[in-house]
Amino acid sequence: MKQTLLFAVLIGLLLVGCQHPADVELQLEQNTTELEILPIVRPDTLLVTNAVDSTAVLPSDQMSYVGQFVVNKVTLDAGPGKVDSFAYARVFVSDSTVRFLFRQVGYNGIDLGAVLLNGLAMAKVPHQIAVRSLLLRDTVLTRGVEYLGDLSHTYEHSVPYTWSAPSTSSGALSVSILTPDRLNVLSPRGGGVFSREKDLLLWWRGGGGQLQIIISIFEPLAKKSIPILELRSRVNTGKALLPASVLRQFPRTSFYVFTFILSNRKEMGFIQAQAGRVLVQAATVYNSYIELR
Repeated sequence: MKQTLLFAVLIGLLLVGCQHPADVELQLEQNTTELEILPIVRPDTLLVTNAVDSTAVLPSDQMSYVGQFVVNKVTLDAGPGKVDSFAYARVFVSDSTVRFLFRQVGYNGIDLGAVLLNGLAMAKVPHQIAVRSLLLRDTVLTRGVEYLGDLSHTYEHSVPYTWSAPSTSSGALSVSILTPDRLNVLSPRGGGVFSREKDLLLWWRGGGGQLQIIISIFEPLAKKSIPILELRSRVNTGKALLPASVLRQFPRTSFYVFTFILSNRKEMGFIQAQAGRVLVQAATVYNSYIELR
């Protein structure tokens, strides 16, 4: 089978405040496993997006959708003895944007009444918006509500999850999604140290959904990840190769997180929401925290 690697990428980063590192252009590399590599664009806005390694939703999608129904199982692998996991569900639907200093910073969350997930009530909590400001002190705004559910002890793979809201202002609501298979990452394993001068094998096990891999810079002290690249494989073969010629073009920082996301997703309209689409997603997420030298 003819194997190609498609690169047409500029890496855009925001590391601190308004600092912009130089763009890195990835060059064409022949005779490697078929992957598509895309830059992750960080929106030019005061809106603070949530980390991809826990939400499994890219910053651009967090901006473009007016609501989310998500259920995620997340594994954090930092090496032997440093593996943890959790699972959760979140519902958020907005009816309007929130502005601060004349710029959009987030969305107002609609109160849907009681929201159930597979028959169990989700917790209704205030929807908080973190605002980063260059002129004033960073602040947090509360606008509307969202819904959360802790599934760490009950999450199941390959089963349908159904949200229901029997008493919304526009009538009863029912939304369903199938969770993907269990996902295990064999390479790169968390805690590993890898050379930029050698090809990096990406090796995983899991199906029942669409696979994508997000590469992020990781800041250990702040425990913050900054996504820079998205890898897509047209066919989930369980293996791919990231050439050394690509690794050498990564920013010269040491720590990275490779986020493997196996997901089922769809879009839907929502009568109460502002104009736009709502994301419905179930994802199994595996994060490998590694060092590149």
